[in-house]
Amino acid sequence: MEEHSKNRSLELILFLALAIVASLLVFDKMIIFSVVVLVAIVVFLLAEGYKIPVNDRSIMWKLALGAFLLRLLLIIVTLMFENPLMTDDAMAYGRVGNEIARAWQDGDSYIIGKNNYGYYYFNALIFYATGYYPDVVRLINSIIAIGAALNLYFISLRLSGSKAAKFTFALAAYFPSFIVWSALNLKESLIIFFITYIVKNAMELMQKFQVSKVIIIVLALLPIVAFRFYMGILLGIVIALAFMFSAYNFKWYKRLFYGLLLLLMVGVSLQHMGYGFLGMDYLITQSLETIEEQHNVAASGGSAYAEEVDFSSPAKALIYLPVGLFYFIFGPLPWQPGGILKMLSTPEMFALYFLYLFIVPGILSLWRHRRSECLFLLIIISSITLIYAMGGSNMGGIYRVRFQVLSLVFLLVSHGMVGKKLAKWSRSG
Repeated sequence: MEEHSKNRSLELILFLALAIVASLLVFDKMIIFSVVVLVAIVVFLLAEGYKIPVNDRSIMWKLALGAFLLRLLLIIVTLMFENPLMTDDAMAYGRVGNEIARAWQDGDSYIIGKNNYGYYYFNALIFYATGYYPDVVRLINSIIAIGAALNLYFISLRLSGSKAAKFTFALAAYFPSFIVWSALNLKESLIIFFITYIVKNAMELMQKFQVSKVIIIVLALLPIVAFRFYMGILLGIVIALAFMFSAYNFKWYKRLFYGLLLLLMVGVSLQHMGYGFLGMDYLITQSLETIEEQHNVAASGGSAYAEEVDFSSPAKALIYLPVGLFYFIFGPLPWQPGGILKMLSTPEMFALYFLYLFIVPGILSLWRHRRSECLFLLIIISSITLIYAMGGSNMGGIYRVRFQVLSLVFLLVSHGMVGKKLAKWSRSG
């Protein structure tokens, strides 16, 4: 116990020393330092990092620090050399965000004429406070990514125990593509943070219904709607329906009532976001024909696949579905030609194929001991996967958004990898 206290004291001294050095290095830009620290504190509180069990704190701090330093190293390397990973989206977010911030400083308004407007304003808020430093957003995204992994840690801790939880955190925080996307000026970190945050709170809601939790879930849904509106609409509806089907802790009539209440609050929030109740204004415009059109338009460039699809009937859409699922789950395929991103993704894909082997054991074990949570996760994972599998036609886009699903799949993988010890833990827990 005395040795543990000594190690904790040394860790605190190390973090304090790092904070002092960092503040000295940026003393002439303290506003930047203050904004980054403020975001880190908010993320830490939202992810409930203060609730990490004492026995896990030391290793979790080390894992979190290592994951952050890896992202910081990537940022530094891309500043020193030409950045082949910088996308047009990343540059546009920074440029438009700066234009918005300058308009605000001049007392003017700036309206984004598109549905996915949220991330532009996120950039603008940061630039308004710090000045135009796009790499500050990359730094903040890296911190938010650690918060997303922390959300997954707590979900896994509830489902599978400490060992699996730490492994889940490590899988998410150190997964190569998530390191890349979260160290760029892209919205993936924020979307994944809020998805995992909603799932975490929904699982807690399944154990004990609290209106405050419903409000938290609805509020966390709003940024996703602003960042990627169709994902926000889908997630809001699916979360409510999954709750009705899987919250076995409540009797069926309570489960139905609570689910309808959640659905009502989600519906009202989407209506206020401009998409109609439960997003019906958007949903009624969608059909197999519109999905086909969107799919074929996106099928351009060297990373396109299944360029021409035919969704003229439900049967033809179902015939294509296995193809879409195959590319979403296994692409980019290691033997396919491609550029630098393709080369970088190949080792990751081989590692991912190995991890997939533990999904079925994880599902079977979780189904036996945590059936309610297992069904809930399967509904969420399946819904998001099917939407992206049907609409996706560009491997670059799929490669970016797939971690929204993988982050939740890692909960099943970790459960499957830990093995037989889980059965004993689950019965005692």
